[in-house]
Amino acid sequence: YDADPSGIHFLFQTKQINPEKNICYRTNSTLARNGNDDLQKCLSSLLPSSIRTVYPCSTLANQHSSQYQCEHFNINELSCIRGGRISHFPAVIVYAMDSNDVQNVVRCATKLNYIVNARSGGHSYESYSLGSTYNNIVINMESINYIHINQHDGTGTFGAGARLGPIYYRTYQYNYTINAGRCPWVGLAGHALGGGHGVLSRLHGLLSDNILEMKAVNAQGELITINKTHETELYWALRGAGGGLFVIVTEFKIRLVKSPSIARRFSSLWYPNATKLVMQRYQSMLFHYKIPNFSNNLVLEMLVSNTHLEISIFYFGIEFEEFNKTVSMLLAKLPTPRRTHFDEQDWLTFVSKAAEYDVGSRDLQWLLLNRLAYPTFDFKSKHLFYDRPISSPNLDKFIDALASSNGQSVMMFVPWDGHISTISVNETAFPHRHFKFGIQFMIYPNNKQHEKQQMNWLKQRCTELDECLLSHTSKTIT
Repeated sequence: YDADPSGIHFLFQTKQINPEKNICYRTNSTLARNGNDDLQKCLSSLLPSSIRTVYPCSTLANQHSSQYQCEHFNINELSCIRGGRISHFPAVIVYAMDSNDVQNVVRCATKLNYIVNARSGGHSYESYSLGSTYNNIVINMESINYIHINQHDGTGTFGAGARLGPIYYRTYQYNYTINAGRCPWVGLAGHALGGGHGVLSRLHGLLSDNILEMKAVNAQGELITINKTHETELYWALRGAGGGLFVIVTEFKIRLVKSPSIARRFSSLWYPNATKLVMQRYQSMLFHYKIPNFSNNLVLEMLVSNTHLEISIFYFGIEFEEFNKTVSMLLAKLPTPRRTHFDEQDWLTFVSKAAEYDVGSRDLQWLLLNRLAYPTFDFKSKHLFYDRPISSPNLDKFIDALASSNGQSVMMFVPWDGHISTISVNETAFPHRHFKFGIQFMIYPNNKQHEKQQMNWLKQRCTELDECLLSHTSKTIT
């Protein structure tokens, strides 16, 4: 699947980034196999004629055929618009309308020995939904996007191609929401199967923790039900191990959570001369201070760049005293911020503003119900987890690394504690519950040459930080 697990552009991987392999090359059309007639015949025999199947026009058999739709795939647009690694043509992209379509595509793939990759229609850092080999089958599931709310038992049933924005809007009509990421155009399937972290995670855990049941297509083309009592091993694995590895999930039944009645945010900004002091204060807030009645309604995030540092405190409760105490405690013994900002709004307004999308005069319904694409820009990211405070010498290494960057570089600190850590690490396949917070390193190259320089910087700095931090961190995931 294509969406990242966090919904706020986090990338979780278990291997180092190789900058040479991240360069996006335009694919030579000879990579597309010419002998896909068997696939065309199989799909045509099993799929309704209304199903859109798109083959690359570089396949000779398609260039002179009026029977099948073909396109000159622009790989840059398909996979590399945000720096994806994929540099090949698929054999076909099938735009499935329901689970039966997915079953028939899988049956053809199994019969003819094709690799299948599912794509839920949202965004992916590296476009993994296009697969790892050329001449594969991509199932685009963005049209399987139904949303059904059962207000009596507090559950929702969603097609795998539904996006978070429409889900937020529809569930809010019943005073519910899902505990997912803040980006409205993230596809549900990839996000939920990879864990699903968001601003409500300290309060309600990961989105995958609230998955009650799934419908999925297995390698034999069978539609199976997966829940706590049926296909239990798949139920465990699909909640946190990622999508498209074992089956293709087409439907989710998710336990809904009550939407916050109000969302508050306080943010404060400092210039680089205060960076270390503020970073130390942030860590103290997470690890040492005990606020009376400190609840999971509070979320502290920190963004650090080579030009400024900003801390945001989100609050989703109704007892504002702990929010005010947290703000006061943060600012104590710190230099006066260069800028502060406070606002409060209902949950739906908060979700739309968190998207940071300039909608002009458009209303919330337009923003959340339209299947918008994320504004195009190139970036690369690497993520580290920490279960202990970062020492003073290593904070200096962080700051020096940012200062040495040639271009825009950002570190985002996000807490991973609260309700997430109360669930046993063996309960689901998600492995990172015991960490206190995570840091996402992001770079924004200006062009291909700058991208190569930035990637070398990212790899070198994060490798150095891995090595120096392993001495006091029980485990580091990149």
